[in-house]
Amino acid sequence: MHSVLALAALVPAVFGQTFYGCYTEIPTRALTGGSTADFEGMTVEACEAYCTDPTRNFTLWGLEYGGECYCGNSLDTGSFPTFPEDCSMTCTGDAGQTCGGPNRISLYGSSEEAPVHTPYPHPEVEAPVYQGCFSELPAPDRALAGGFGFSPAAMTVERCANYCLNSGFTWFGLQYMAECFCGLELDALSLQADEADCNLACTGAPTETCGGSSKLSVYQWV
Repeated sequence: MHSVLALAALVPAVFGQTFYGCYTEIPTRALTGGSTADFEGMTVEACEAYCTDPTRNFTLWGLEYGGECYCGNSLDTGSFPTFPEDCSMTCTGDAGQTCGGPNRISLYGSSEEAPVHTPYPHPEVEAPVYQGCFSELPAPDRALAGGFGFSPAAMTVERCANYCLNSGFTWFGLQYMAECFCGLELDALSLQADEADCNLACTGAPTETCGGSSKLSVYQWV
């Protein structure tokens, strides 16, 4: 039978973590300093204890795919904030916690400030400018074919704008309340539609509009 002290030693302490959000993991690892995996008992606290152990002493840690833990002191190039729902897998050791997702990492650290992230190369821009309401193309084609994100509870124009720019795309469009599409340009076959066709509220901002059914609220970073 374990003593109380022995049981306490098995429970990792929380040292003052800050949750930065859900980050992308492709094409390389976001954190490359160290890693461990536990597909039966992984928790946020266990990952923190592993990465901040004096023998490692990392300032960032993240959890992925339910049971994977990664450590580092900075984010690798190409990792940036993404939609919160992308990190929705429960931790194998605590069903009340989330531990990232497929190719998505729940990122934590010891600083109150989020780590610097390096977006994919793109032209120098200042702000997104609304271009109008445009029609979607018949499947499988897309008016904006560069990338896609989905946020059924938290989509906003700003989130879509930053997601696409960090992915290296200066055009983006929002559709059907929660969908975000990115591209290098708007397909010439996409026709301008009536503004009334882009009247659905964004899932994360009721005062913003996120397109309509087969219609895109289109913006360009300029």
